[in-house]
Amino acid sequence: MNRKPPQSTVLEKGIWGMSGPMFVDQAVTYTIPLVDMYFLSRISDSAAAAVGAITPLVFVANAFLVVSAFAGASIASQRIGANDYARGNATIAAYMIFVLMLAVVAALSVNYGGPLVASSMSLSSEVEHHARTYLSIIGWMVALWGCRVIYQTILNIYGEPKWNTYSNIILFTANLIGNYIAVYGFMSIPPTGVVGVAVASIIAAAISLLFVMVVVHFKLRIHIPLQEGLKQFGVLIAPVIMIAAPSILEPMSFQAYMIALNWIAAEVGDLALKVKVYAYNTFLFCLMVSIAIGMATEAIIAQRVGRAEFDLVNQQLMQSLKISLIGTSVLALCWVLFNQPILKIFSSDPEVIAIGLWAFVLSFLAEPWRTVNITVGSALRCTGDATFTSVSSIGVIWLFSVPLAYVLAIPGGLGLYGLLIAAISDELVRALIKGWRWKQGKWKYTGIAAREARAASLSE
Repeated sequence: MNRKPPQSTVLEKGIWGMSGPMFVDQAVTYTIPLVDMYFLSRISDSAAAAVGAITPLVFVANAFLVVSAFAGASIASQRIGANDYARGNATIAAYMIFVLMLAVVAALSVNYGGPLVASSMSLSSEVEHHARTYLSIIGWMVALWGCRVIYQTILNIYGEPKWNTYSNIILFTANLIGNYIAVYGFMSIPPTGVVGVAVASIIAAAISLLFVMVVVHFKLRIHIPLQEGLKQFGVLIAPVIMIAAPSILEPMSFQAYMIALNWIAAEVGDLALKVKVYAYNTFLFCLMVSIAIGMATEAIIAQRVGRAEFDLVNQQLMQSLKISLIGTSVLALCWVLFNQPILKIFSSDPEVIAIGLWAFVLSFLAEPWRTVNITVGSALRCTGDATFTSVSSIGVIWLFSVPLAYVLAIPGGLGLYGLLIAAISDELVRALIKGWRWKQGKWKYTGIAAREARAASLSE
C-alpha cells in the first residue's frame, strides 16, 4: 500500500498549536547562552566577558544562515498554502543546497576571520586571549546550527514543531554535560576551559542535527527532491534570494551594531563590558516569547498569503503582537525584580552587582519595542516585503543609533547607561518604521503568487 505524502497542518493548528512547542523550543535555545555564560564565569569574569563580547560575531554568521533558510521556507510555505506541494518541496530542496554552501563559508569566516576582529577590539590581554581561542573553534558549531535550521524550517512548514522542541532539549542536555566536563573535568578527563566549552557546543549541535534528520527522513518520511532542486536551482532559488538578500542584511547589521556597542563598552572599561554582557545575555531570554510567536506567525501568514486571505493575515498579526507584548513584558519585569540574585549567579564582583539594577531597568524599557520589531519584521519578510524594512533598519542603526551610543557613552560621560539609552532609542525608531510600513499594505503585493502574476502579465 502506498503511503500518502505528508500534508501541512499549520493552518489547522493555528497560533497556539504552532507556538506552544516553539515557545518551549525557544526557552531551551535562549537558556543555552545563559548556561554557557555561567560556566565561563566559573573560569573567570574575563572568560565570560570575552565570549560575551564576541558572541554577536557568532550571531552574525548564524543569522546569515537562519534568515536564508527562513526566506526559503516562506516561499515554500506560500506554494504549499496554494496546494502546490511539488514546487513547495522542490523549493525546500533548493534552499537546503543553498544554506549548506553558506554554512561552510560561515564556519571558515568565523574560525579564521573572528580572531582578527577580536584583536582589533579594545580588549584587555586576558579577555582578548579567551576571545581569540573561542572564535578559532566555534565556527563549526555555526555550520551545524545552519544545517539544523534547514530541518527546523521543514518541520515548521509541515506543522510539526514539537520535534524541534525535542531537538533543543537534546541540544541543551548535551551542551550542559559538555560544559560541566570542560570546566570541572570528569574522571580522567581534565578541565579544558574555554576550548572545552567551544568543543562541547559543537558536539551538542551535531547530536541535535542528527536527531532532526532522522525525524524528517525516517519518522515523518518527508520527501525532499534534491535532484529536482539541483536541476531547477536557479529558478527556484531566485525568489528566495529576493527575500533573503535584504533580510540577511538587517540581522547581520544588528549584530554588527552589538559588536560596536561592545567595542564602545570596552572603551569605557572592563566593568562596563562585563555588566553589558550579563544584562544583554540575560534579556536575550525574553526573546523566547516574541521569537516563538513570530515563527508561528510566519508559518501561518505565509500560507494565508499564498491563498490571498489578506484580512486574516492582518488579524493574525494583531493577535500575535498582543500575545508577544504581554509575554515579553511580564518576563522582562521578572528579570528586573530579581536582578540581584540573577547577577550573583554569574559574578561575585560587588561593582558588577551594584550597577546591574539600572542596566536591567534600561534593558526592560527596550523590550516592548524589540518585540514589535521582531513580530512585525518577521511578518513583513515572510510576505516578501523585505527590502524597505531592511534598508530602513540599517539606516537607523548606523546613521542614528551607533553615533548616539558613542556620544552618550564617551563624550557625554554616561558610560554603560548611555549605551543602553541608545539601544532603547534604536528599538523605538525601528519599531515605529515597521509598524508604519505594515499599515501601508504593500506586503499584499510582494508574495510569490503576486510576483509571478505580474511577470506573466508582462510577458504576454
